[in-house]
Amino acid sequence: KSFFLKQLLFLFKGVKFLSRQWKTFLALIIIGIIIALVSGTKNDSKKQANVLIKVNFGAVNYVYDAVSLINQKIEAEDLDFFNEIGMTSEKIDLIDLRITPVINLQEIVSKGNTNAMTSLFENLNFDNNLSMTNSFISTYTYHTLTCEFSSLAESDYVNKLIDFLNTNPLFTKLKDRKIKSISDRVTANENTINQIDNFISKYTNDLNSSSTNSQFYIDSKNIYPHELIETKIGLLLKIEEIKEEKIYSSNTVVLINNSNLLVQNNGLTSNKIVFYPLLLCFVFIFFKILKRSYNYLDNLENK
Repeated sequence: KSFFLKQLLFLFKGVKFLSRQWKTFLALIIIGIIIALVSGTKNDSKKQANVLIKVNFGAVNYVYDAVSLINQKIEAEDLDFFNEIGMTSEKIDLIDLRITPVINLQEIVSKGNTNAMTSLFENLNFDNNLSMTNSFISTYTYHTLTCEFSSLAESDYVNKLIDFLNTNPLFTKLKDRKIKSISDRVTANENTINQIDNFISKYTNDLNSSSTNSQFYIDSKNIYPHELIETKIGLLLKIEEIKEEKIYSSNTVVLINNSNLLVQNNGLTSNKIVFYPLLLCFVFIFFKILKRSYNYLDNLENK
């Protein structure tokens, strides 16, 4: 009971002391607002965008190297490089660029990569340690691109970065070949479906026909119409998958989600009119506590 009373008394004395300093706090708040107005109230908070990308044509290693190159240009403060890719400004607005794979166990299993599966399950850790995935990082299709910008960055800067990643002429040729291959596969499956339809139609007509002089004879014992129908359904589903694949194969790096929205990291320091007065008040309280502590210890020493 005595301990809690002492703590309550200490808190009461502290509040009472601070309440007597209201003039000082008012002066500090006014000074802080003046400092904020003089230094400029412009919001200096950073902006961040997290985008999901799909990397095609086996270009994962190229994309990771390109991201590393961009970070080197940031460290070197190569303003000309960023002006060339369309991010024109008096200073570099891109602060940091990171890319991490979206780990998909089903994708690894479907590709039958035994070594990758062994490494993955022996070192399963998705939070911070991704080093165990680096040996087979090119097997992943989807990746997360995290872009950190200054407050002056424009909303289309993410698209400009993606355009830079798609400028390699080699992958332009691979894209054309991939799209042609997809079109050929769709055409082949559609032709097969037409053949199945014609075959089933002919088979049905022959069963209903009483004529025995037909030049086209089908041994019904070896025909299973339900298997042909199942094959047709499978081909239709395959066509839908191929068409969807074509949509996501328009470029080497394809954006999956909306990249135009830059999420702004608003913090207390971004609002200078609030930040500076609070900072001055906390500094004042800190020095008062420090002074009281010194006086208390000095009295103990004298005693």
